[in-house]
Amino acid sequence: MPFRFALFCLFAALSLHVGAARAGASLYVDDAATVERGRCQLESWLRTAAPARELTLAPACNLAGTEFGLSHSDYAAPHAPAAQALSAKRTLHASAHGWALAASLGANWNGARYDGWNFNLPLTLGPDPNGPRLWHFNLGWNQPRRGRARLTGGVGLEQALAADWTALAELYADPHGDLGGQLGLRRAFGADASLDLLLGDRARDPRGPWLTLGFNLALR
Repeated sequence: MPFRFALFCLFAALSLHVGAARAGASLYVDDAATVERGRCQLESWLRTAAPARELTLAPACNLAGTEFGLSHSDYAAPHAPAAQALSAKRTLHASAHGWALAASLGANWNGARYDGWNFNLPLTLGPDPNGPRLWHFNLGWNQPRRGRARLTGGVGLEQALAADWTALAELYADPHGDLGGQLGLRRAFGADASLDLLLGDRARDPRGPWLTLGFNLALR
């Protein structure tokens, strides 16, 4: 693991303290929830697709009702420049009848060079916001520094299977034919931590299917 990434991990771990949980993590389709006010979360994942490997750490905190996030990704085999992203997300509406709408804005850097921005509207639907089944719908815009801007969209499902197990599924696409998805399981460890195991693939990814192992920890 590169020294700068290890230092980033240590800083994030020391600057935050364990608290209540929220899910999210290595899924591409976002939900409409944010971290509770004054609290933080740490999401991390290892994604492998022969011969590539990605390791990402993504802490986020809610300040004054807006969730601010920072992510750092290192790539290996073959080596690629590290990538960073900054984001801000706010829940616009949360209904007691089981739906919520949020908006997020982000910017990306690749090898310390600005690489573009993105905007997304996540909508979460379910009879009960804390019930056994939740649907997530995304509609967004991706504007790279170079290349064509594109509309993005996706749909995701969280289905509780047992007290500590949840099935995860998602599909995402853009109008240029880039279609991908993931399918897997989430195992909760109390209210503050969970582990994800996901299998994914994308039509335009020459590396073929990938496997993701994610760890999510609630912080404050």
